Amino acid sequence: MVHRSSDRLRFGLIGCGSFSMNFSGYLLEAADIVALCDLDEAKSAALIAHRRLQEVRQFTDYRRMIDAGGLDAVAITAANHVHRDIAVAAAEAGLHVYCDKAMARTVPECWEMVRACERNGVKLMVGHKRRLRPPWARMIELTDDGLLGKPYAVSVTQYADNRPYEFFDTWWSDPERSGGFLHMHGVHVIDWMRALCGDAAKVSAFYGPQHDARYRFPDVFHVSIQFASGALGGLNGSLTYPIHKFRESQGPLAECEHGGFKLEPFMDHIDLFWQRLDEEEQHHERFDDLGFDHAFRSEVGDFVRWITEDRPPCLTWVEGLRCVEIMEAAYRSGEREGEIVDFPLYPELE
Repeated sequence: MVHRSSDRLRFGLIGCGSFSMNFSGYLLEAADIVALCDLDEAKSAALIAHRRLQEVRQFTDYRRMIDAGGLDAVAITAANHVHRDIAVAAAEAGLHVYCDKAMARTVPECWEMVRACERNGVKLMVGHKRRLRPPWARMIELTDDGLLGKPYAVSVTQYADNRPYEFFDTWWSDPERSGGFLHMHGVHVIDWMRALCGDAAKVSAFYGPQHDARYRFPDVFHVSIQFASGALGGLNGSLTYPIHKFRESQGPLAECEHGGFKLEPFMDHIDLFWQRLDEEEQHHERFDDLGFDHAFRSEVGDFVRWITEDRPPCLTWVEGLRCVEIMEAAYRSGEREGEIVDFPLYPELE
């Protein structure tokens, strides 16, 4: 159902953990949250109290929430292993679907979500906020031919100390539920690389020694991507590097046709440096606003306008599926000791 632009869409929010405490605020700016679902009733109750929500129905089973009616859309912020099932059930009920990244664990799961939404004529967006944050969007802008030109090579060494988050005690550390290493520690950067360089053509990856046995997947991982444009991408990741906090570990270096850029992230600001080959000095741009508000508002606002006005959004399911495709290819290559994996990963599903 498409609503007039004056209407407030009615959302059911599925998954009421720590992420939804923040995300729900952006959703409420653009729509109404009329139902919450979480296996743990205390989490949905805490969100109601935090946001001072009124007349919100609570559920512990997303099927019951969908069957109860009174919704226009769902926002999925639950664990990765339930994204597919929730999205398909919502689509079959005629509800639009916003799904936080990663879209799903595997490419076939992603296609099931896409086909269900297409079959029922509903919208499907996957939230990939990194490319929308102004410092990261600025790097994409710099690849304009009038500035630095097309990217030739880009790399990110994402060595970080994830011990404070204790992910090894959650579903994140289980590849059967999360998807694997890159779903937890790489999905943002891989989507941004694709926004910068275009579609991937092939991937090669290697697992390193296991550092922390509490993770149920290899926790040191190096990935190489060749994009269809010819550009090269590298993502090197680890989870037990004491020098960098997560936010400090994600600074890209890129060589472009007419020059290059680098981003240096800190906890409270971001520095971006860039220079053309025909210039003597670097440009320096400082971002004191890390850009989270802008990115989330862009995602949610665009999703609502896509439904109510049929206005093309900043993201769709395509970004989510192609990101999962790169990650799944990297896992496949890592398991085969660096074997090159070509795209598309599942030609029979295209």
